[in-house]
Amino acid sequence: MSATAKKQDLLVEAKSFCDGLSNVFLMKRRDPQTRNLLDTAKRLIESLSAENQKPTVGSHGTPTRSTGGMGQLWVKLDELKRENEELRKHRGSSHEDRSPSTKTQHGPGAELNKVRLENESLKTKLAKHEKTIKELETVNANLQEQNKSSKVALETTQRSMETVLKEYRLMEDSVKCMKSENDTLKQRVTRSVKPLPRLDNRQVENLSEKCRPSNVAVAYNSLESQQWIEAKESLEDNTEYEEEIILRILCSILVKTYECCTDVKEASKSTIAEIINQPTIVVSNLQAASNGKNKLPEELTDAVGQLYRKHYHNIDTDVISQNALSRVMKEFSDIDDSCLNNKLVVAYAKESANLAWQMVIQQPPMCLSVQDTKFNDDYHKLWWSCDQARASEIEFFVWPALYDYKNGNLLIKGCVFTN
Repeated sequence: MSATAKKQDLLVEAKSFCDGLSNVFLMKRRDPQTRNLLDTAKRLIESLSAENQKPTVGSHGTPTRSTGGMGQLWVKLDELKRENEELRKHRGSSHEDRSPSTKTQHGPGAELNKVRLENESLKTKLAKHEKTIKELETVNANLQEQNKSSKVALETTQRSMETVLKEYRLMEDSVKCMKSENDTLKQRVTRSVKPLPRLDNRQVENLSEKCRPSNVAVAYNSLESQQWIEAKESLEDNTEYEEEIILRILCSILVKTYECCTDVKEASKSTIAEIINQPTIVVSNLQAASNGKNKLPEELTDAVGQLYRKHYHNIDTDVISQNALSRVMKEFSDIDDSCLNNKLVVAYAKESANLAWQMVIQQPPMCLSVQDTKFNDDYHKLWWSCDQARASEIEFFVWPALYDYKNGNLLIKGCVFTN
């Protein structure tokens, strides 16, 4: 290849390098110092190109200068490269790590391709971000719906709470009223158990006492269904008395024990009253008279009754039952002693005495009644062998009627035998 062709190639390469520098400057926004270097390199290359295009003289000096000019150009280019490398290192830019020679080799096409790749990458990232935004918008819409539902639920809960609060206030008022009524009733009950004279009308019971009319009525039923039945069967098996006589005897035992308990109670009250009036009776071992002249003061009547009811189980039932059986013997003078000494009859008499004592120590005393003469289905029940249709006159009582006090409320119907 001739020297002229080589020069032409160098000129083309120099122009291409100059254009590449311009493109690089346009695509990369350099700082003023880099721009100055690029402009200087461009002017230098253009000057060398103009110098080589002048007509040459036949002397040998001109080619030598041209060759020297190209050498200076490459030297200057090397200096520019070094200076450009120093500037890159000084700035620390990661995107300018490649050398100027590589840029010269690849040219503006490589930079354009790089920009396209970056553009595609950005588009991909943009698509991902748009997808993420859509997902976030969906989540936001769901959260807004949940927020609306929560607001509705909150409003409903608030309304329910207001209703509950109103009901709670009403219940508080009701509780206050009930407490007030309860306090009033407690005061009434407290006043009712004070040692004051009571009317013959039992409206309330003292539930703190075991010995009270309702419990006595239950025990009265048990006495009939257990001890009375056993005593009756024993007398039927061991004696030859007719059923009517046996029924009369057992009823009389119960009535007589009740009368004995009443006498014991009245005698004890008279004795207490006598001792209060004449304390020296105890010292002189005199017996208190039971003639009824001395009576307990009214303020002590309930107090003594409460003590009796508190210690009701301390009564000696043997004394009362023996006294009652003696009275029965006087009433039925034609019966044998063995009849009343029967083990089950004695047990029945003792239990009758225990129960009758609980009746008479109530205030007012409970009442056993065997005085009725006319049959009344409201107050009596017939013995099994009697005819209900023909029942009229009462011949005798099989089982006494129990009232909570004399002429008071009927608790247990009496069992009667009619003509």
